[in-house]
Amino acid sequence: MNMAGKIRDKNETMDMDQLFSSGYIIELETGKYLSGYNKKSIRSSPLERAIRFRSKQQAAECISQHLCYVGLEAWICEILWVLLSHKYELEGLAEYWTGTVFSDQFQSAVTFTTYREAERYQKVHNLENTSMIEQQCFRREQMVIAA
Repeated sequence: MNMAGKIRDKNETMDMDQLFSSGYIIELETGKYLSGYNKKSIRSSPLERAIRFRSKQQAAECISQHLCYVGLEAWICEILWVLLSHKYELEGLAEYWTGTVFSDQFQSAVTFTTYREAERYQKVHNLENTSMIEQQCFRREQMVIAA
């Protein structure tokens, strides 16, 4: 990976923010996200294949217009970049940068809307050797379809 947050492969440059866009997704159950729908069914998949929305409002509109099954509980989640301690790769311990220390408190993590923003922060705060940049899913609003 080079300094601009790009992966180089066979003389092509790929921007991390284009490959892994931030935005909003719809969580249907823990770890399963909306990946498709039609009049008869709803499809879920892991985070990587989820339908992405540019705004929270677009996700809410999709739920109200296309996922109107009584009792359906769905979460509108925001996809953001965070800094994880290298312990995650080495020991499997997820510790998030909170602005002062690494902590297992997921909701206290400093978040970024772009990879480049996270990379700049990481450099300014001398965290390149102790952290890595990852995308995480943050629940923002629960939507329940009523009868």
